[in-house]
Amino acid sequence: MVMRKNVLLACGVVLAGCGGSPVGAPGGVAKTAPVSAASPSQPPAAAPVVAPPAEPAGAIASPAADKPAQGPSCDGRTGAGNDCGSGESCCARALVPEGDVLYRRLDSGPGEKRHVRAFYLDKFEATVGRFRAWVAAGQPAPKAGEVLHDDGDGHVMLWSDKAKIQDVAHLEGWKRYDTWTGGDDKRPKNNVTWFTAAAFCKWEGGRLPTDVEWTRASRGGEEDRAYPWGTDAPTPDYAVYNCMGDGNKSCSLVDIQQVGSRPKGVGRWGQYDLAGSMFEWTLSPGRMAGADTVEKARGGGFCYIGGVDRRATTDLKPAVFREESPETVSHMTGLRCAYDGPSGAGSPAEQAPSPGGGGGSTSAR
Repeated sequence: MVMRKNVLLACGVVLAGCGGSPVGAPGGVAKTAPVSAASPSQPPAAAPVVAPPAEPAGAIASPAADKPAQGPSCDGRTGAGNDCGSGESCCARALVPEGDVLYRRLDSGPGEKRHVRAFYLDKFEATVGRFRAWVAAGQPAPKAGEVLHDDGDGHVMLWSDKAKIQDVAHLEGWKRYDTWTGGDDKRPKNNVTWFTAAAFCKWEGGRLPTDVEWTRASRGGEEDRAYPWGTDAPTPDYAVYNCMGDGNKSCSLVDIQQVGSRPKGVGRWGQYDLAGSMFEWTLSPGRMAGADTVEKARGGGFCYIGGVDRRATTDLKPAVFREESPETVSHMTGLRCAYDGPSGAGSPAEQAPSPGGGGGSTSAR
């Protein structure tokens, strides 16, 4: 059963797991306006430009001419340069082309055929290093009424004047699994609220992916893959899961591995860690940001598999998700950003499924 918790940052509640208990972050404070803060480490000179490595086996390279410009978070510091995966930019993005996906609430059943416009999706989960660049820039946040996502068919998500992002002091979470203070800036940033994740991606020139976009990338679109990498059963060679990041089943911070550490598990279009590692926030188009009491996070499972997590049956399948308050912070939840596809890609706008659903073909959000 999926549990829902409306967690106010003002109370500083952190969801626990991996054998722990709920832990309060004393005096947790959310904020509505950006604040200036010094980065824990000053960025070095810009990293030298190097040729990107070859795409992993099973991935389809995006057309080079269509690749968007890199966002400001990759300023050359550790975890924000050409040092993710096998020497690739931590801000690398790959095109997920226009097409269809079978969208299911659970992993079995016929699902609903949804059509998705072309979009870009980060190849890696957002790292601690990239978040340090955002903090060094003063934690820019959208203004009230600013557009976060527009599907081109009248479904627009706006930033609310009630939206709050975490201040610098409360980007730190449960010490046992906190990547912000863990000493490796190439790990994914965890303990971020939906609002903080959305603000980061907006500054980066993008947004959070819609739930259907994320599902298309994870399932390999029309291939409807059982796992992002294909049909092979999960092993620690494919994904970071089950507290096996360091080779044994005792859970600790070292089980959260650097982004892109499992090249065998790369998805169809070049994204890493779509299964295992962090759950990743998504958005639902066409409303005010944070208007719903819950938001979805997809993928994930660095420390759980087989239903041990009471909030998700984490078997690394694309249908796995958590539903939480947008103000929830969790050591198991991070993000990756999406970006609108190249102009002229031309496709019907994603639309809500028709009443009745089932296995019929509909457009998607």
